[in-house]
Amino acid sequence: MRLSVEDNAGWGPEQSARLAKILKGKGVDVIDCSSGGITEMAPILGKEIKYSYQVPLSEYVRRHADIVTMAVGPIIHGDQAEQILCDEQADLIAVGREILNNPNWPMDAALKLGVDGPFRSVPPQFGYWLGTRAKRGTRPSTWQNGLQEVGKAP
Repeated sequence: MRLSVEDNAGWGPEQSARLAKILKGKGVDVIDCSSGGITEMAPILGKEIKYSYQVPLSEYVRRHADIVTMAVGPIIHGDQAEQILCDEQADLIAVGREILNNPNWPMDAALKLGVDGPFRSVPPQFGYWLGTRAKRGTRPSTWQNGLQEVGKAP
């Protein structure tokens, strides 16, 4: 179940953790921990939007409600997602908007994380070509940072 763990109107992580315990007792298996962001009244207004800024909400609910949580927003990179899981801040990762930007995100993340056979999930003829390309040392365009990220843009 997706919860807005924080709403700028008196509802916060403590209340969400209590609700998550109740929901778990009613059969809910996973809490997708968000803080809105879909209207102009969202609690994120006025906050700095940076990688993983909503992950602490997932971690709080996970620890205080003893329930599986899904972290969101914005989770962009495979190693970022992997670190969240390794640090036990969440049990699952949602990369919805990043998938809109890069529909091959799962394959891209697998390649960058060194997963064995990163091209097994695509049709064999595509996997063969992509594997051959990777063996030659050609990296996907998403491998490099954009010029703005490295401070070289005008």
